[in-house]
Amino acid sequence: GARDFVFASAAGTPLAPRNVSRRGLELAARGLEGDGKPKLTMHALRNTFASHLIVDLGLDVVQVSRQLGHAKPSITSDTYARLFDQARHSEDIRRRMEESAFGTVLERAGGDRWRNPSSDAGGEVVALQQVRD
Repeated sequence: GARDFVFASAAGTPLAPRNVSRRGLELAARGLEGDGKPKLTMHALRNTFASHLIVDLGLDVVQVSRQLGHAKPSITSDTYARLFDQARHSEDIRRRMEESAFGTVLERAGGDRWRNPSSDAGGEVVALQQVRD
């Protein structure tokens, strides 16, 4: 429900952002140190979630606005306009590629890899305990 917090205390109350950072994000961020990527923050996680809703799931601005708790969809639109535009154009480009002769050439040359990339991108899933040790 509306009061189900992602990060809650044993009593069910929300944890302060600094406590969440201290307890969880700093531990997770240790595994990312030195890779040249931006620091892991609550704001970065929020932006990642918004990107997933827009680009991967194709939700509209009103749906994303509700999920993020914005007062008005215009806030979401102003903040993430680039992603909404990218999602809209990506689908159009994908459709056009499939319909074009170029898409047919790609299929003959490499099968469906361009359309259905391998799920094995060389990444590795590790337990947080391993990162900490």
